Amino acid sequence: MKETIVFVHGMSHGAWCWEAYFIPYFEKLGYQCLAMNLPGHEEKGSTKSISYSLQDYVRALSKFVVNLPEPPIIIGHSMGGMILQRFLKTGSCKKAILMSSVPPSGVLMASLRVIFNHLGSIPFLFQRNLLGVFLKYPELMFNDLSVAQKFKSNMCAESFFAYLGLLIPISNQTTTPMLVIGGSEDALITQEEFRQTAKYYQAKLELIEGGSHDLMLDPDFTKTADSIHQWLTN
Repeated sequence: MKETIVFVHGMSHGAWCWEAYFIPYFEKLGYQCLAMNLPGHEEKGSTKSISYSLQDYVRALSKFVVNLPEPPIIIGHSMGGMILQRFLKTGSCKKAILMSSVPPSGVLMASLRVIFNHLGSIPFLFQRNLLGVFLKYPELMFNDLSVAQKFKSNMCAESFFAYLGLLIPISNQTTTPMLVIGGSEDALITQEEFRQTAKYYQAKLELIEGGSHDLMLDPDFTKTADSIHQWLTN
């Protein structure tokens, strides 16, 4: 039976971020690939306000995987990485990959860095408009201008309530085999935070030289995909 990979996207993203490159890559290698849309993220570019909690997203992941014939491999990106960490408190999967993930300590330090380095984000945050921040500063997600121009219009409104949940640290230990992978040029999560996440879970760490926050959409996305495939097969 083919191994199944479930892909969990991050803030203001959707299944589309996996469908561009990662799903064709891993399907060609023989994996069954399933990319979920978190609640409220089904429509590309939607500006409709949503108010789900982080736990709502965790429940959505649980519901998505519960009827699979066997525990899948799960890849969680950014907020999706924290959703995966919280899922593992009660759920299980074959292997877990935290990609550009919010660390167990939460997103407070990342938020303060964004505010300090991008003062224009403050009015959007007062309006609880996270999408506005990402559209004004697409470099938070994408290091390459052409990539930003191609994909930023797909980003959708995000729940501020869920974002508040990301500020809360998680206390969780798991025996699930885990890979932590991040870009050296990630504008949201630092290399040190990736190291802290790997140390916390006693997981293998892979740093992708030149990689952005949206590693799966980088022009050289294969560097990340190859690293994941190599870890899965070792």
